[in-house]
Amino acid sequence: MRLAFAFIGSALLMLVFGFGISFDVEHVRYATFDLDRTPESRVYLEQFAGAPRYFRQMPPVRSVEDALHRMQSDSISLVLEIPPNFGRDLRKAAIPEVLAEADGADTFRGETITQYVQSVQDKMLRDPANELQTPPQKYTANFQDRYMYNPTFESVYAMAPSIPPILLILIPAILMAISVVREKELGSIINFYVTPTGRLEYLLGKQLPYIVIGMINYFILVAMALVVFAVPIKGSFLVLTLCTLLYVTATTGVGMVISTFTSSQVAAVFVTTVLTMLPTIQFSGFMQPVSTLLGRAKVLGSIWPTTYYMHASKGVFTKGLGLDLWAQDLIVLACIIPILWAVSALALEKQEK
Repeated sequence: MRLAFAFIGSALLMLVFGFGISFDVEHVRYATFDLDRTPESRVYLEQFAGAPRYFRQMPPVRSVEDALHRMQSDSISLVLEIPPNFGRDLRKAAIPEVLAEADGADTFRGETITQYVQSVQDKMLRDPANELQTPPQKYTANFQDRYMYNPTFESVYAMAPSIPPILLILIPAILMAISVVREKELGSIINFYVTPTGRLEYLLGKQLPYIVIGMINYFILVAMALVVFAVPIKGSFLVLTLCTLLYVTATTGVGMVISTFTSSQVAAVFVTTVLTMLPTIQFSGFMQPVSTLLGRAKVLGSIWPTTYYMHASKGVFTKGLGLDLWAQDLIVLACIIPILWAVSALALEKQEK
């Protein structure tokens, strides 16, 4: 069971996270509420229908109550209301108003939808063929956005490099913790206490097989990122592999430390999952850069091994970072390993006494 979890579990979670977690806001379901019904209002609303990647038109609403009900039932996320006299005001060179109501229950999605609406309107007003008789542009400068390292601005190019750091601390740490705790439950760890084997030798002997398993998982995850998610490697694969070796050694060390303070396999799995996932998700740069954290959160992010491997993984996949820029990541990971060994050895010595 543990062997299947060690290899199949990582691949399965890679698929779940890769396809299940996305920050892309596309195909926004919207409905129109046209109270004007003039050629100008129809031309205006057709601009949104002409962007099928971002907007998906639903049947129009018939009343304010209908719009509210459909918004509450989550059947639509946006309502575009054209007020009466829209076309007349436009022909008179007045300033007509359009009401765009976005679902703000999810703040990130709501803000993104609002930006989409503003972007469509701005592009429409700059188009001389918009048939809306709008006045000429006041400013002639045109601004175009360009996203470095991810020109298409798709989540998959950010998620695929971010998932291996999460899985390579979760799976190896759990397997390592269970391995030691299982010997406690069976009582076989007593054999170690009565032999001349040193504590460091025992810990290394227990850790090495799971370092190998972690490295095999790493190659599986990288292959999935290349083949399944079509995310290319732009940097040095060899340097990333070296960084992964240090990272997996550190993550198995985390599981080894946790195993010295737990006495059952169930407790080891629970404690390891909580203590590894919470700092990894919140303080390692997965959700936000570590440089933006403050106080204790920044301190924890600065010493957590995933922080440095997350930087290396994103760099090799998206930015093509070289060895000179990864020196800090490699040095910090190398320094964390002996600290974990020392803590585990001290805890094991205390239990032996």
